[in-house]
Amino acid sequence: MAQGTQHPAPEAPPRPARVIIVEDDERLRSYAKGALAAAWDIAVVGDAGTLADGLPLVDLMPDLALLDLGLPDGNGITVIEAIRTKVPACRVLVFTVFEDRASVLGTLKAGADGYILKDTSADMVLAHVRATLAGETPISARAASHLLSLVRDEPVAETAGPDAPHLSPRERELLEYLARGLSRKEAARVMNLSPYTVAEYVQGIYRKLHVKSRGEAVFEAIQAKLIRIDRE
Repeated sequence: MAQGTQHPAPEAPPRPARVIIVEDDERLRSYAKGALAAAWDIAVVGDAGTLADGLPLVDLMPDLALLDLGLPDGNGITVIEAIRTKVPACRVLVFTVFEDRASVLGTLKAGADGYILKDTSADMVLAHVRATLAGETPISARAASHLLSLVRDEPVAETAGPDAPHLSPRERELLEYLARGLSRKEAARVMNLSPYTVAEYVQGIYRKLHVKSRGEAVFEAIQAKLIRIDRE
């Protein structure tokens, strides 16, 4: 071997995504932990069954929080708000039964990134966690029907008010698809756009609406009558 030949150092394996779980039902919490435990790319760094015990987990700087809304000592939305303040890059996947309509609206406004129901299979819990970490917004079919009902029950004008932020027709179309639960890749396919173009549109939407997540964007757009998601 020639003198002085140097071989590149082997690349370090990627760091597992740090996940916290806040769920008051011990059985479901163990179920969720078990669903993620065997994944090489995920590390559950903390779990809690109450709001009081869940809030300190935010200081662990998680990459994702799997979060129940109905905690015995408070609302899980408080955890979302703490995450958005302390760890804004952390993704939030709500793990819920969708019993409370007000909680759904509050969760959207607080900026959750995904919504799955508690009867989701273990394999799908893992898949949804990975999708959320990858920047997608998983919404189960039944959860999407709850979101649609929120809009169907409210009078929504066809045109936005004069003070509403301006979104281009393509931005509105994209946001409606995202509000219905399509991933960015799926929306790109439906709209015949490249994923890169869709990503640019998303950043433009966030900038115009002054938000940082899809949930916040959907909430603000519905409130401003920029979109409606009850079209057939």
